[in-house]
Amino acid sequence: MTVSRDDAPRHASPARDDTNVVANPIPMFEFNADDDMVPELKVLGASLKLQTPVAAETGSDQSNKPKIIFWVGRGKTGKTTGIRWTAERAMRAGTPMLMADMDPTNDNFSKYIGNVARPSEASDPALALRWLDKLLQQALRNQTTLLVDLGGGDTTLRRLVTELPDMVSMFEAENFSVEAFYTLGPQEDDLSPLATMEGLGFKPTATAIVLNQGLIEVGDSPETAFARTFKHSAFRAAMGRDAVAAWMPRLLVAQQIEIRRLHFHAAAEGEVGQGRTPLGPFDRARVRHWLEAMETSFAGIKTWLP
Repeated sequence: MTVSRDDAPRHASPARDDTNVVANPIPMFEFNADDDMVPELKVLGASLKLQTPVAAETGSDQSNKPKIIFWVGRGKTGKTTGIRWTAERAMRAGTPMLMADMDPTNDNFSKYIGNVARPSEASDPALALRWLDKLLQQALRNQTTLLVDLGGGDTTLRRLVTELPDMVSMFEAENFSVEAFYTLGPQEDDLSPLATMEGLGFKPTATAIVLNQGLIEVGDSPETAFARTFKHSAFRAAMGRDAVAAWMPRLLVAQQIEIRRLHFHAAAEGEVGQGRTPLGPFDRARVRHWLEAMETSFAGIKTWLP
């Protein structure tokens, strides 16, 4: 597929309102040129209603390493919420990193966080692949942590892994931690990105399966809602090689935060966004509780976070 008539790079970004966008001190990257019959796995917290957060099992120690972090998932599984939380948490701690939004249909990550790189033609498979290739090379060359939001249904990482089946070992040889965070709701189809990537041999030591509690039907327990997920061969295979399951708590006021275009801590602190009014005291408390619950939920894999 031809990228452009003269093969010149194109990186124009659509105009957007940057009100309340979180500042990022790192310059933006720019690219120039199933089984129902098997016993159910025991997953920490699955038998609870999760009124209190449950910490993920402790994963491998990935501290003191630059990280290549991919958040992967189908649309509407909580992927962008998860990566926004990861980015905001790292930036509040002063952690320098590159960030990229490769979702061709949902650019919410780059709308909320400053200096998030985004390919000008995210829907062009050939350009997106070249763009990701160069981005990874820049992170490797500069020994910089990289946080990537991969769109639901996006095939860029899949095609790159097909071309570079030893990509994980290449980065690990340079003391990088390659990490995959897969977001899932209770639908079995949500496992398809995990099954596809693992089937291609993309099996980072640090693999987290993020179970989104916000997608559970009211009244269902996590154990009931995710019963088929826990029995699925793709889930069991990943867990069998030491992937870690972590629960993402329900964020009850997600829509109100989105309407105001606020980052999470700003919402909790009562800042005014585009909605022109802050969240009320009850909703601010709900956001604070969610932030505390996220810290607890991911405590076992804290060293995987930037």
